[in-house]
Amino acid sequence: MRRTTHRNTRLTTRLTTALIAPALLTSALGASAMIVGAPVASAAPVTAEDTSRGSIHEDASRQAAADYRKKAQRERDSLEAGDRIREQVVERALAQVGDAYGAGGEGPNVFDCSGLVVYSWRAFGVKLEHYSKAQYDQTERISLKEARPGDLAFYFENGAHHVAIYIGDGKVVHASDYGIGVVKGVVKGTPWTNAHFTGMGRVKLPT
Repeated sequence: MRRTTHRNTRLTTRLTTALIAPALLTSALGASAMIVGAPVASAAPVTAEDTSRGSIHEDASRQAAADYRKKAQRERDSLEAGDRIREQVVERALAQVGDAYGAGGEGPNVFDCSGLVVYSWRAFGVKLEHYSKAQYDQTERISLKEARPGDLAFYFENGAHHVAIYIGDGKVVHASDYGIGVVKGVVKGTPWTNAHFTGMGRVKLPT
């Protein structure tokens, strides 16, 4: 009786082991696969759409940079062309130094302040009013630091009294007054100019 019982116990143990071992092995292999495969599962695949989107952004950035360079070059070219005209305006005005002052004069040998401006710019296709206040209204406001040769300097009540042509280095040429005529001077630096200077104006160039 004891032998039969012992034999049955061994058979039961073997049968239980045979049934449980595969399940444990399968469970262990599954856990290992999950651990080993976890990093791979967390990485998002790169799609064709992502690649296309990045390419579009890069193309847009390159195009924006190219457009900016072209615009900057156009502005430099325009400024250089404008400077050449302004230099000629200054040369024309300086050629009148020594001419007489006369109210209402705009050349060729007698000038008042706004008449000299009209005369100097008219040769380059720019028509300005023969009145300093009107010329103030016709020009673009700029600072003295931004002034370039050919710009206009205004004095007293927003240019209602006097206007001069800037020639660079803080200097101007203008038709001053009776007995003085057309002379060179300074934008600021004398008691009168310091007291009455009201600002600079830039003449709009013809297109």
